Amino acid sequence: MPVYRPADRINASLASYSTGFSVANTWYNSMAATLRRPFANGLELLANYTWAHASDTGQVQGANGTFYGDDTPLDPNNVRLENGLSDTDIRNRFTGSFLYQPRILMDNKVVKYALDDFSFSGSFIASAGQPIFLGMSGTVFSGSTSATSYGADGNIYGGAMSSSSGAPTTGRPPQIGRNSIIGPGFKDFDFRITRNVPIHEKMYIQFVGEAFNLLNNTIITSVNTTYSTHTSASATSTTCPSNASAPAGSVVQGCIAPFAGTGLSKFGTMSGSNNALYGPRQLQISAKLFF
Repeated sequence: MPVYRPADRINASLASYSTGFSVANTWYNSMAATLRRPFANGLELLANYTWAHASDTGQVQGANGTFYGDDTPLDPNNVRLENGLSDTDIRNRFTGSFLYQPRILMDNKVVKYALDDFSFSGSFIASAGQPIFLGMSGTVFSGSTSATSYGADGNIYGGAMSSSSGAPTTGRPPQIGRNSIIGPGFKDFDFRITRNVPIHEKMYIQFVGEAFNLLNNTIITSVNTTYSTHTSASATSTTCPSNASAPAGSVVQGCIAPFAGTGLSKFGTMSGSNNALYGPRQLQISAKLFF
């Protein structure tokens, strides 16, 4: 990985500075299919399926917006190394909805009031997951503006700066492709029942019963993203000794190893679930008066 020492700079007193280049590229391909049964005999069905593939050379993760940079590159001089799945890549997604108004024995008052005056509707979503941002814990370099520093500032990794802030960052693990591991998908089913009760002529009251996430699926919204750990070289370390062999002219600064977290801190373990959009099962009853 590249290292930019203060001694290599025109002005060695500068610890960090931000630069911007319009070099990111994005590719998006998709296929959408729709199947619809128009409303007839009290039933309407609609199904949509989308296959999509989005990739880029390191766009921003979403925290700072399009005009404030990109993912932290391993090598700022070779942006193509960052080519991978987009943060918003969702390969498969299915949505379906239905509306059913029974029309059974309409002339039979018993059946009409017991069943035919009801309406049943619902929607179902099944979505694949999005890529997991692969992070790395530990400070790769603890440099400064001194001539002997191998970094430009604290926490720097590969000479890269975080998007827009100008602050250094530890970046991502170099031994695995960017966004190469996909997070969990989710399923959600919402259901609704309505019943109109006539009062007088055009006046009626509508009762509504709704269930959100009826099956009470756990919808994972975030997972632990620490994939690797960087440890500093030490003469007493058995995993990263400071006297380990290194390329000519180089100094062993540290070692990158798989993250050793277990249990709830293990990579890929759920760290958040069920947000405001997709929460745990909720039931709601309401009534509306129309006149």
